[in-house]
Amino acid sequence: MALRKAPAPPGYELFGPDPTFPDVPYAEWKSRIDRAQALMKEKKIDILMLWSEQNCRYFGGFTSNHWMLPSIQPMVTLIPKDGDPVNITGEFFRWAAEAQCWIRDIRTQADVHETHSERAFPREVADTVKEMGYGKANVALEMGQIAHTWIPRPLNDIQTLMQSLPDAKFVDGDVIVWGCRMIKSVLEIERLKKAAAIHRQAQMTAVSRFKPGMTEQDVGRQWIIAAFENGADWVNPGHIMVGAKEGMFDTGFHFEGVTIKKGDYLSLDQALRYKGYWADMGRMVDVGPVSEGFIKGCDVMHQAFDAGVAAARPGAKAKDVWAAVAGVVEKAGMGTIEMVGHGIGLDIQEPPVLGRSEETVLRPGMVFEIEPTGMGEGGMRKYGGVGTFHFENLVIINEKGNEVVMGLPKEVLEVPNAFK
Repeated sequence: MALRKAPAPPGYELFGPDPTFPDVPYAEWKSRIDRAQALMKEKKIDILMLWSEQNCRYFGGFTSNHWMLPSIQPMVTLIPKDGDPVNITGEFFRWAAEAQCWIRDIRTQADVHETHSERAFPREVADTVKEMGYGKANVALEMGQIAHTWIPRPLNDIQTLMQSLPDAKFVDGDVIVWGCRMIKSVLEIERLKKAAAIHRQAQMTAVSRFKPGMTEQDVGRQWIIAAFENGADWVNPGHIMVGAKEGMFDTGFHFEGVTIKKGDYLSLDQALRYKGYWADMGRMVDVGPVSEGFIKGCDVMHQAFDAGVAAARPGAKAKDVWAAVAGVVEKAGMGTIEMVGHGIGLDIQEPPVLGRSEETVLRPGMVFEIEPTGMGEGGMRKYGGVGTFHFENLVIINEKGNEVVMGLPKEVLEVPNAFK
């Protein structure tokens, strides 16, 4: 079974000669391809093969709801070291690809929903690589020491791909991916800042509409509705940790709900997406009555965040930010963890990781969340302690130092309709 190429002429069926609904302008997309090809030549990589949703969007320009289905591979993007890239997709997706992608060499597979086609797809990708002249070349895959990349296919599909290119040498591609994606463009930064603004408003809505007797599901519903109403295109519930669930991180909210009671606090650490770019900012908000211990713990988080911001400068290392944040938290006797923040973009968590051993040098255009965490005096509140703390905001490295984009204002320590 051979892939079908774009009709010639004119090179498209329904949308063309340029895409009608591109994710980014041509100049933005072209700069990504140019940067990738320059890095490929530097690293002696002949062709970059991309399978993941985020990379097929960043380099290939393609979006699809079918990425949620594990059965189908909606697209593979091939970027040669010279010349034009190729998008490989299903015939079912041809028109969507034409409408979105600046890549006009679109090759399609028939019967994409059938199992035999799904298993044949890796061989057809390999055949395309050979046809492009790279069957005996250095083929970069989404793998490597930097990680944060993957091929979202079953192991047998990956094995089929490699067996179908017996003369190729498979090499790490993450250095190319992150050599491009870790440095955000002006357009990307604008989307990240917009996502942060939507996030801030959604959290403020959830907090301001809290009333005694609500469940975590009620709070989560307020958050999700506000996020979508203000422009989010996707929402991750994150964790809305309250009361009996204290200590259950990253579990979302359960549909039976946990009623929020006097003496509880809200751990709000959710994520939302705007035009593909994520916001991920966290807060602890007391539902009252607020204690001096809680105020003190929040103040430590604020100081730790400020220390991290002061350390986040071009030329500094990621581990320097960790040391600055951890130093404040540990001095207060609140402990710390191995990570105090993470990059953000088309993924909720990207390089650079702000960890104790991370050597990544910070450069203008890097964007990350700094998120101090700690345990207050006496430990968890369910055991009589002050509770846990979390304070997370967006930081953008620029030529002068950085820019901070705040989430829920630090002054918001207690819900307006607090228990008294």
